[in-house]
Formats: sequence, structure tokens, C-alpha cells
Amino acid sequence: MTLIVNTTADAPSGAGPYSQAVRAGDFLFLSGIGSLDVDTHEILGTTAAEQLRITMEHIKAILAAHDATLANVVKMGLYLQDPDDYEEANAAYAEYFTPPFPARLSIGAGQVWEMKVKLDCIAYLGT
Repeated sequence: MTLIVNTTADAPSGAGPYSQAVRAGDFLFLSGIGSLDVDTHEILGTTAAEQLRITMEHIKAILAAHDATLANVVKMGLYLQDPDDYEEANAAYAEYFTPPFPARLSIGAGQVWEMKVKLDCIAYLGT
């Protein structure tokens, strides 16, 4: 199997030895991403909802680099620094999807970074 990696300048690049996204067959796996400024990598947004919306725009940009949209997403991961932000983040998340919704894992990750929200996803690019 050949792994295909496309990157976009419209979303932050990885800060470590990983890709924004990797396509394996008909599946596209997006790495964990947050609300970072694409140029400075500073955290944008002060609330969980603001950070989630910024992150979703980054995800849309990465998907677009692979000729995909949120309609191709089959699985999302929502990682919250503080589980008390769940309702706020969930309400913002609901702005991006309509039924049938992708599968999702939501956890209070207690991350060590300052971001309130991180997301990752898997998209299906087949027919």
C-alpha cells in the first residue's frame, strides 16, 4: 500500500515527526490538531467553543487538500483539557455536522498543553 501525504498552508503544520494527514487506500487519517495560528503557531481563541470552531476550519482546509469535505468524515475524536467544557464544545461541534453524524470519541484528556480543545478525524474518500 502506498501512503499519500498532502499538506496545506491553510492549517498548522505538525510540531513533531508526523504529518497533517495521511491517506491509506480510501481512508484519510488526520493527526490531532488544535486552534493554532498557521504562521505563528500561537493558540487562537480563549473558550472551548472558539477553539473548536478554529480547529474545525483547519480540518476543513486539510480535507480540502485531499478533495474531501466534512461530509466524508466517518470518525471524530474530541479531546478536552477540561471535561467541564463538554457542553460548550459539543454545541459548537454540532454546528458542523448533520445526520448521519460521524462516529465520535469525546474524552477529558487533561492535556499538558494550553489548548482547551484538540480534534482528529478519519475520512472515507471512496465511493
